[in-house]
Amino acid sequence: MALLRVSSHAIGDEADLTGAVGEGDGGVPQGAELIRFAECATRGNEDLSEARKALQAAVGLEAFVLAACTVGIFNGLVRTADSIGIPVDRGMVGRTADFRQDLGLNHFSGSRNTELSNEATDTGPTAIPDLFGN
Repeated sequence: MALLRVSSHAIGDEADLTGAVGEGDGGVPQGAELIRFAECATRGNEDLSEARKALQAAVGLEAFVLAACTVGIFNGLVRTADSIGIPVDRGMVGRTADFRQDLGLNHFSGSRNTELSNEATDTGPTAIPDLFGN
C-alpha cells in the first residue's frame, strides 16, 4: 500500500486505501468489481463465480486475466512472508503507521512479525526510487 500511496502522489492524485480492506472502490475505474473479486478469491468465498463474471464483464477478458494474476501473486507473497515471519522493514513502519492504524492492519495476524512500538519515530522512503535504492 505504501507503493500505491507514493505512486498516486507522484501523479498528483490521492489513493483511497480503504479498498485494500474491502471498502469502497479504491477510487479507480471498476474498483468495486476488482475489490470484490480479490476478496472472494483470497477468502475462497462461494461468491467467487459471480465476482469473476462481474469483473470479466466490467473489464474484459484480457484485463481480468491480469487482475487474476495480480491477486494470485500478492496472495502468495503475503502468505509466504507471513508464514516465515518477514517483518515490515523499520523504515516503512513509521511511513505506514497512519494508514495501518486507520485500516486496522495492525490487527492482521502478519503484524505480529513487526515491532510496532517505535513506529512514530521511524521514517522511510518518500519516493518510489527510494524504496528500491534508486
